[in-house]
Amino acid sequence: MFQNKFLFLFLTITSFAFSQEKKVDTIFVYEEIIIHDTIFIEKPVIKIDKAIFTSEDNKKDKLELTQNGKKIQIPIDTLVLITNKKSIKKEEKQTWFFGGKLHLGLSSNSLFKKMDASNAIGFGLGIWTRKELFNSNFSVGIGVDALYWASPFSFDALQKDSDLNGYYFTNNKPKLFQSIENKHFQFQVPIQFYYKINKFMPSIGGFFSTSNYKSYFLGSSKELPSTLNETQTFKAEALQIGYLAEVQYSLSRHLSVAVHFSSGKANNLVFTNKQDKNESFKTKNDFSEKRFVLQLVYSL
Repeated sequence: MFQNKFLFLFLTITSFAFSQEKKVDTIFVYEEIIIHDTIFIEKPVIKIDKAIFTSEDNKKDKLELTQNGKKIQIPIDTLVLITNKKSIKKEEKQTWFFGGKLHLGLSSNSLFKKMDASNAIGFGLGIWTRKELFNSNFSVGIGVDALYWASPFSFDALQKDSDLNGYYFTNNKPKLFQSIENKHFQFQVPIQFYYKINKFMPSIGGFFSTSNYKSYFLGSSKELPSTLNETQTFKAEALQIGYLAEVQYSLSRHLSVAVHFSSGKANNLVFTNKQDKNESFKTKNDFSEKRFVLQLVYSL
């Protein structure tokens, strides 16, 4: 009897245990995600006096800002420059130069030296251009100078002898030399080769120039009988070719001073009557001229 009750109880418990549905457990895993946001705050900068970018080996690059006397150092990984519509262009090296000159100097003429004339004092203006060659300190230039040489000297053939004394003929009409003035205008075209050494720029070259003197002759007034009764004014023109040497010293980017020496030679004088251009003649009076000039040079 007792065994039957025990068996019945055992079967009941076993049947109940197997009759329960097996449940599946769910495990939830939560991952913590942290998001770091960068917030940019735009604020006007009053004034940046200076910005210096420094880069050293084995060190982080830095941008040093100076504002109102205070320095701020900012470590940076990447530096990006944003400009306006005009892009930053690499500055091209200047190879063409232009400018002007002021001249002040002395002139010694061998023809007038024979007439006991003193040295002439001159002043003038000039323009010039210069071109650098081969991307170096070597350059070549050309210019135009206009000078006026002043001298109180005036030769009188009635009182002194000279190489110009005597009679000359033009259109079979005699002309008797009287006098010539040393003061004159001179136009010169120099061609120079320069080499720049720091602030100094020596140069050598050549030039050609034309000088116009005023002279006087006795001629006929076309009255009969024909006599030398009229003083006639002639222009005496001399063409010179010569060499020059010059040294410039730079005072600033635009201003220089220079010492200039030139020596030229003329083979003759061409006389032309100012009232009658058909009356002209040439003399074989060669002479040399040396000039020592101080210059103030301006470069654009």
